[in-house]
Amino acid sequence: MLRRIIFLVVVLGSSTGLFAQFGKKPVDLQDYQYHHEASGGLRVQSNGVTLFAEYGWIKDLHRTRLFQIEYTYDIDYRMKKDKSPVQDGTDYFYGLQNHFHVIRVTYGVKRTIAEKADHNGVRLSFIGFGGLALGLLKPYYLNILQNDSTGNAVPTRYTSSTASEFLNQNNILGAAPIRYGLNEIQPVAGLTGKVGLDFDWGTKDEFVKALQVGAVLDIYYKRLPVYANSYNRFYQFGVYFSFQFGKRW
Repeated sequence: MLRRIIFLVVVLGSSTGLFAQFGKKPVDLQDYQYHHEASGGLRVQSNGVTLFAEYGWIKDLHRTRLFQIEYTYDIDYRMKKDKSPVQDGTDYFYGLQNHFHVIRVTYGVKRTIAEKADHNGVRLSFIGFGGLALGLLKPYYLNILQNDSTGNAVPTRYTSSTASEFLNQNNILGAAPIRYGLNEIQPVAGLTGKVGLDFDWGTKDEFVKALQVGAVLDIYYKRLPVYANSYNRFYQFGVYFSFQFGKRW
C-alpha cells in the first residue's frame, strides 16, 4: 500500500507539465484577483502528528510559491505502554530513550493539475517542498526503584551506566513527570523533503479549504537515539494526510 501511494504521487507529479499542455492557459497575475494566501492545519502521519502554518505568493491561477513552518511530535504507533509490575506502579514505554520532536522550515511550489468545474468541484494540484529539519531529542525518564532499604524511586534516564536499571522491568515504577529532561534537549540538524497532492474543495477562491496526501522524508547527520533496545535510523519517513484552512487576498 505504501509503495502504491508513493508511486501515485511521483507519477502525478511528473505529469504536471503534460496536464498543463491540455489544460487552461495560465492566467497572468494581474488578471487574477488574489496575490497572497495564508493557511494552517493539522497533518496526521504514519510516524506522528504535525501542526503547520503556510504563507503563499500566488504567481497566477495555476502557480503558487509557498513557505511553510511545521512542528511534528514523533509517534511510533506500534509501540504500546507496559504496566509496571510494582505495587502502585503506572504505565510507561519500555525501551524508549528519547522523545523525538521536529521543527521544519521549507520552501515549495504548488502547481495545478486539474482545475475546478464551473460550479463547485475540486482543484487538484501537485505540491513539493524542500528545506531544513531540526530534530529535538528530549530524554525519557523512568522512576526506578533503588536496591536499598529506603525503597525510594529515582527519576532515571538511559545512559551506558544506567542501562541495566533502565531496562530491568522488575524495578520500574512508571514514567517520571514530563518536566524531567526539559533542560537536556539535544538538537539534531537535518534536511527534509515532501511531495503530495492537494485537493482544494473551497466553493470560493477567497478561502483555502484543502485536503492533502503525500510523503515526507527527513535525513539527519547521525542516527537518532530514540530507542534504547532496538535499531535506530538516521532518517524518518512517513506518509500523511492533512486538513488545511485559510484565506486568499
